[in-house]
Amino acid sequence: MGLIDSEKIALLNLLAVPGIGSWGAIRLVQDFGQPSKVFSAGDGSLRSVPRIGEKAIEAIRKADVHGDLGKKQLEAADKCGARVISYWDEKYPRLLKELEQDAPAVLFVRGTMPAEARRVAFVGTRRASDYGRRACKEIINGLAGSGIYIVSGLASGIDGAAHLAALERALPTEAVFGCGIDIIYPDGHKTLAQKILDAGGALVSEYPPGTQPSGFTFPQRNRIIAGMSLATVVIEAPEKSGALITARLAGSYGREVGAVPGFVVGGKAAGCHELIKEGAALIDSAQDILDLIKVSTRAAQISATAPAPNLAEPERQLWDLIPGDDKIHIDILSDKAGQGTGEVLSRLLMMELKGYIRQLPGKFFVRA
Repeated sequence: MGLIDSEKIALLNLLAVPGIGSWGAIRLVQDFGQPSKVFSAGDGSLRSVPRIGEKAIEAIRKADVHGDLGKKQLEAADKCGARVISYWDEKYPRLLKELEQDAPAVLFVRGTMPAEARRVAFVGTRRASDYGRRACKEIINGLAGSGIYIVSGLASGIDGAAHLAALERALPTEAVFGCGIDIIYPDGHKTLAQKILDAGGALVSEYPPGTQPSGFTFPQRNRIIAGMSLATVVIEAPEKSGALITARLAGSYGREVGAVPGFVVGGKAAGCHELIKEGAALIDSAQDILDLIKVSTRAAQISATAPAPNLAEPERQLWDLIPGDDKIHIDILSDKAGQGTGEVLSRLLMMELKGYIRQLPGKFFVRA
């Protein structure tokens, strides 16, 4: 279910209650149906919700359910061109829902962020070397045309290099903030942020407008980067780099983890080498990433649907030839089917009318 604005305001008010947090808010709304109903629930009903203790109940009772905090946050989001996507909205990234207690209850989003997409995160040191920047650019260049979304955190160094490389190769890119959606950090990346929006990408944050970056918000942000991506690739990370936190979070979520090796001297790649020793995939080309997410079961979960029912045999054959996680050109499909292009196109159009496939520009087809 999606939430109407009044319920989004109630949810924002609930998130402001001390001790509740995203997971507590999600559990409460799941139990009571709507955020507003949490505030009117009896103490006994609240106690029945796991991990909602007396302090949390007392805080809910003291909260001003009719206060204008949530309303002001919603208005501030609208003012800066952002929309509020709740955990229950159709546009909420599906992979994030798998995080359970780590899932953010709301996302403030500027730009376009599909719920389902093949995303790969690129993270690394803010003090990137020329080698690190070149490696990042070369690997992402090799992903051109793949349709993969490049996710990072808009920080200096590898983050910025990843976003720039994606923009240069017309790959969609999304930046996850460790501050309010209305604050571009670092300040020097305002132009980059605007380029991301102009190219059809997105700026994303779980923090309401006005939230300043801090030593707490960035580690929290990292779980979203890792959680919404099929794989996390680390390029240049010292031993205590925050990028290692992101990578290990990705691993704990069952996602793929890769690392680009670097120079032995200098220490900039020490964290990457440590990850590789721990079992992370060694990444030195775009193909390594494509291979990594190809074997990920989640790639199939995102892009493929169950075999379409009620298809006649000629259409069933075409359905089986369309990759579950990629597009295919009409000419290639015709060759594989051993049928004329006109005949295949006619059947594909019928399948599209039935809602089983979609046609993309350039006479490419994908499963719906």
